[in-house]
Amino acid sequence: MAMSKYLDVFRFSVRDQTAYLPAFMARNLFFVVILFVFFSLWRVVFAESGVIAGFTIVQTLWYLTFTEAIELSRSSVLQTVQADVKDGTIAYDLTRPYSYVVFSLARGVGEAVAKLALVLVVGFVVATVFVGPLPGYFSALPFGVLVIFGGIVLNVLWHLVIALLAFWTEEVMPFHWILQKLVFILGGMFFPIEFFPDWLARIARVLPFAFSAYWPARTMVAFSFDGFLVAVVGQAIYIGVLLALALGIFALAKRRVHAHGG
Repeated sequence: MAMSKYLDVFRFSVRDQTAYLPAFMARNLFFVVILFVFFSLWRVVFAESGVIAGFTIVQTLWYLTFTEAIELSRSSVLQTVQADVKDGTIAYDLTRPYSYVVFSLARGVGEAVAKLALVLVVGFVVATVFVGPLPGYFSALPFGVLVIFGGIVLNVLWHLVIALLAFWTEEVMPFHWILQKLVFILGGMFFPIEFFPDWLARIARVLPFAFSAYWPARTMVAFSFDGFLVAVVGQAIYIGVLLALALGIFALAKRRVHAHGG
């Protein structure tokens, strides 16, 4: 029963987002522009060798399609939680029979999943037009869906942890910008980590940022069962760590609220 109410929150969040999907896509038409720009770039880069660090131009553009889809489908949990803290709305949530952290996580994941579905459809069409179908797409899909979902959960947890810092700083967007740049660079957002120097690639692969972007995309474009296991285990560990961190921060924040009488 305890979990069912959060599953209901997830389901209602997915349903609610369907009303806003056309507006969401209108705001993210630059997704097509991003793919076109990188397609033009990779076409020149791959013209001589055809394969770089084990990746073809087809795999590289599809890789970008998956990483950008995860990034563009991020939820509004950061803005929502920050607003709740700033205007005091969160005080009412403290008296309700649910965990505010888990509630926000379920709502954020539901929102992101609804957005992701549409972005992936657009990405599938555009990438197929630019470079053709991805070899092994459908055989990797059942595994890739699981790891992409894990990447979504990690993204929501990252933003939830950052948003809860509003209890102390009120404005948390600078932390979001730092996180975003770390995912862009060390998370392998724009190209596979295999393109990095060896020493940096070894470090980047085990960082939590890579499990938000690199590992989900790599599972789809260069599937191996060993890589899939690494992705799933790594995501499970970091999801547990970030969830514990979010719960710990919120527990400290509640004491701060009670100490100030509000």
